[in-house]
Amino acid sequence: MTASRPRKASSLGTGVNTVPQGKVGPFFHEDNHPWLTTEVRDVASGGEGTLTAIVHEESRAGTVRVAHIRPASGVEWTAAVTNIRLVTSSDHVQQQ
Repeated sequence: MTASRPRKASSLGTGVNTVPQGKVGPFFHEDNHPWLTTEVRDVASGGEGTLTAIVHEESRAGTVRVAHIRPASGVEWTAAVTNIRLVTSSDHVQQQ
């Protein structure tokens, strides 16, 4: 069984919080993604944490980009890449 090459995500939109796509490595990870090790927010859950990986996973509908996020508690969760946004310093000021 051979692995198929991941397809690029379609129509990610435009703007400051558009998630760029990094080069996909041999294990379908985006190893050089510019947001790795930065703080992101999962808009679906409202959770925040450090982006630790973006993985391309095969599904019946095609290839899906999945973000792995680790909060301060250390328990990672996954989210659709289209649901993550960079956390900016102004985000923290608004929450206080």
